[in-house]
Amino acid sequence: MQASGREAETQGRPRPLAPIAGLAFLVLLPACASTVPGYQEVAQPIAAPEVGRVVLFTGLNWSGESYRATGTDALAQDLRRGGVPATVHRPGEWARAADDLLALAPRPQAIAVYGYSAGGPAAARFARRLGEAGLPVETMVLLDAWGSAEVACSVRLTVAYRLQPGEAPSPARPGCARVQDTVIDADLAPGLGGLGHFSVAVDATVMRLVVEQLVQDGRVRRRPAPGG
Repeated sequence: MQASGREAETQGRPRPLAPIAGLAFLVLLPACASTVPGYQEVAQPIAAPEVGRVVLFTGLNWSGESYRATGTDALAQDLRRGGVPATVHRPGEWARAADDLLALAPRPQAIAVYGYSAGGPAAARFARRLGEAGLPVETMVLLDAWGSAEVACSVRLTVAYRLQPGEAPSPARPGCARVQDTVIDADLAPGLGGLGHFSVAVDATVMRLVVEQLVQDGRVRRRPAPGG
């Protein structure tokens, strides 16, 4: 039977995603990210300024990584258990996070920054804002970050962990900051077959590598200034 009118007009065209189906997709997509079993919130420690502070940036909201009980939140709790203050922010909150830190009195004497996925560029912008205010960053760790971030000269060491070779972060001026670009492979973390963009943010071996870069002996790890 021959179709007529509007029915004939729409035959052969892809049907638009129904609003309810689209909403369900957005709600369920965060479940694609890996979560951390046994996640527990830890109170922010009261620490002297010389202990320092770690500021962490999650991935995008729709990735699920910025929801509770996932990699960046769990990393913050581990740091707090060790007595180091740690705060978690979404990528779009980098400017407010910088302003909040600069408003602290007294300010922490050492800052470390971590950015996962889309949080990588946010971490770089945050570090640049601190540098403009005269506050250096000891270590910036980027985990499988999106794009190639420009590293402010006020960042003493940037460690970029990635799953695949790619463009390394570059200093704002040649030689003004140290950058260590590392592909996570079997030599660096044995037994990590099948590690993906979501799971890398919760893998225990990778998180140990990250923590070792951020803190040492119960405080933010100090780095020599470039050329020092």
